[in-house]
Amino acid sequence: MQVSGFSLLFDWTRIMPYSLPFLILVLLPIFSATGGNVHAQTPNAELPDETLVQLWADLLENEPKCTKAVLKLSKYPKAATRFLATKLPPLKLSGLELLDAVWRLGSDSEEEWRAAYQKLNYFDPRLAMGLEEILALDAAKEFPARNRLVDILSGRSIDAPFSATSQRYQSIVLHQFKDDDQDCFNFVGSEKPGEGGTSWWAEPKVEALNVGFSNPKIEWTRMIRAITLLESFDTPEAYAIVEAVASGHPDAQPTRVAQSILAARGKK
Repeated sequence: MQVSGFSLLFDWTRIMPYSLPFLILVLLPIFSATGGNVHAQTPNAELPDETLVQLWADLLENEPKCTKAVLKLSKYPKAATRFLATKLPPLKLSGLELLDAVWRLGSDSEEEWRAAYQKLNYFDPRLAMGLEEILALDAAKEFPARNRLVDILSGRSIDAPFSATSQRYQSIVLHQFKDDDQDCFNFVGSEKPGEGGTSWWAEPKVEALNVGFSNPKIEWTRMIRAITLLESFDTPEAYAIVEAVASGHPDAQPTRVAQSILAARGKK
């Protein structure tokens, strides 16, 4: 009966009579042809940039898409760390940076105002100023900059049908009231000043953002998913990114989470 060379390799009764060097000579071409990879995925394996970009976008989504993205990235720690190093700057925003971004929110160029919108969804305006100061900026007094800014501050998608921008409210005011002796705020949008309209919560405190259901910051949720993934890699490169995030605004949720990760590492 004719036997192939590959079958012969795994016929141990035929191999046993030969020396170990002969066995190595037989196996070496196979490992060379496969690059020596026993597993399909290794810690140093790379992912195409377009795949990393898509997984980063998926981290912003609800379940199960975000969990699938985390699991996928966890299989490529080197590639994920390299990519996330470009996506997680610490949450720091100066007053001048805020003013520039708000001016650009009012631009007629969609490319320009969307870039400013994305920046301020990440670097929340309240990192630089209080709510009253922000809404008092000259650059934030008229449509569309004011509406786009209010959508950012209220955690609404600018493209949602009931966003301040989509509704094109001509008047949006910040209403202050007391609740259990606490200073609270609402945005009130209407067609004309003084008219009744839509009212929604306006969170004044940075430490309360993305806590509970009324102050969403989905960009910050994505940050937390990313730095938690980096913690699991347990490498100096991954912890360097976490340390950078930990240097952000002390009251911001991602900053506090990063600091807690570093504190836990120090106790190991």
